Amino acid sequence: MPSSYDGLRAGDTVVSMLGGSGRKMIFALSRKAERIGAKVLCVSSGLLNKFREGDKEKDAENLAKLFVKQPSLFHEVTIKDRELILLREKLDARTDAMKARIACEQRLAQRIIGNIFCSEENLYPEGKLEDLFDQEKASDKIFQSLFAEEKARGKELTACVSAMDVYKNIFEPIEGCGPMIASRIIASIGDIRRFEGNVARFKAYCGVHLRDGQFARRRNNEAANWSNEIRQAMYLLAEQFNKRPDSTWGLRLREIKEKIRVAHPEAVGENGKKKYTPMHIHRMAKWRTLTKFAEKLFKEWNKQ
Repeated sequence: MPSSYDGLRAGDTVVSMLGGSGRKMIFALSRKAERIGAKVLCVSSGLLNKFREGDKEKDAENLAKLFVKQPSLFHEVTIKDRELILLREKLDARTDAMKARIACEQRLAQRIIGNIFCSEENLYPEGKLEDLFDQEKASDKIFQSLFAEEKARGKELTACVSAMDVYKNIFEPIEGCGPMIASRIIASIGDIRRFEGNVARFKAYCGVHLRDGQFARRRNNEAANWSNEIRQAMYLLAEQFNKRPDSTWGLRLREIKEKIRVAHPEAVGENGKKKYTPMHIHRMAKWRTLTKFAEKLFKEWNKQ
């Protein structure tokens, strides 16, 4: 039998990059370190990229060198960081369950269509395909099991995000921003300190910034410098603002829309396309509202 074991001991300091595939290990090490008197320190990926001196494949060595030279760039992993890691795990589990349920739905739909159109005997059945589809989903055990799993993962995600201070203090009071939308935003941002107080970087990451006078969208030969996950969450949030016209942000949306309408009372043609139509104004107002929301969110989040 060995007389001792290597591992985390009192007085040890572990340095790592926050986030990524190693977050589970960081969670476990941090929890253990608190109990035995060790420390786990992390640095954001942005700062590591900024100050990296060696090959990216040797980041273990690069992290150690960076910590020796600039220890102030690192912060200790605390319960708040572990809450963010756990939220990401819960969100990923719910997303995986949702994708599995959707894939099962698609298989059922194709099976129903195949059974109807590839039959030598039966003609087109009475009723709608949608009704047959609903009946098939109700009786299919695999689909019902996946539906139940998605529901269970959703409850776990809701419980996780609802216990977080950042949700209770910032997101919960916002009408239309429920746990599902908030969890995607919080998990995508992670540590707000990664933006180093730069609101322009934050807006760009959220995909609500202007690029050459236009709101960001995918274009040929242009890199997308935003997170798809948080941009989709922001879009869903704008839809909720639109459905709640008397809420704080619903009123802001209406105000911005009216200002654009006054500034551009008539639709104009440009490069074969019409601008400032009612639908165009509506889309512009939603993205401008989200820009203002992101600025407010960044300010409040940095106070936490």
